[in-house]
Amino acid sequence: MNLKNHFDLRGQRVFLTGAGGAIGGATARVFATLGAELYIADLKAPTELAGEIGARAAFALDNTKRDDVDAVVRDIGVELDSLVDTSGYYVKGDWLNGGDEWEDLFARTMDINVKGPVNLIRAVLPGMMERKRGRIVLTSSMGARNAGSTLAIEPAYAASKGALSTLVRYYARQAAASGVVVNGVAPGAIFTPLLVSANQPFALDSYPMKRFGQPEEIGWPCAFLASEGATFTTGAVLDVNGGVCFS
Repeated sequence: MNLKNHFDLRGQRVFLTGAGGAIGGATARVFATLGAELYIADLKAPTELAGEIGARAAFALDNTKRDDVDAVVRDIGVELDSLVDTSGYYVKGDWLNGGDEWEDLFARTMDINVKGPVNLIRAVLPGMMERKRGRIVLTSSMGARNAGSTLAIEPAYAASKGALSTLVRYYARQAAASGVVVNGVAPGAIFTPLLVSANQPFALDSYPMKRFGQPEEIGWPCAFLASEGATFTTGAVLDVNGGVCFS
């Protein structure tokens, strides 16, 4: 039995998007701690974070624009071992009476939370399949399973994350024979600016662990799914929600 450290990411080339967010930044720090060679991106290039963690490069990227995604992957210029997408979008709206404003919100949510990850996958998966090696990790949500932590959650967000969980399983099937694995994490209520801006009445007394999760508590499961420890795990969406709901 080979007892090497399968959770060591040294030498692994990782493209991590959404790095400007709380979960994305924490995830980038986790990967850097484990020795990954990081290329990070967000709408605004996360250059300060790149300097802090020693990332190889930081990019400004709108995932919803396929040409821009393709250009960044070309600019990275190396064969990627992993894609980790932590980007996401949530804005509260009046789905019943919001009119055109809510229609725009719905379209924007679907663009960022569904089309964006598809663009990323289309840019990196063919090369991974050709090399017969690769890891893809997408960020879904507990809202994909239970329609949110409260009845007040935005339906566009819940629907988009449900679509993303389905895409994890779809691309896992597409890539499995080549040895590429595709998985996801589904965070519960994580203490981030996004959670604060949602302005929802979270009843922590009803949560089994009686607390919010911390961003790094999503980063570590992402690191596992990108590691050699997860070579026989594909199509999984890992619940990371403190026991609020189960698969």
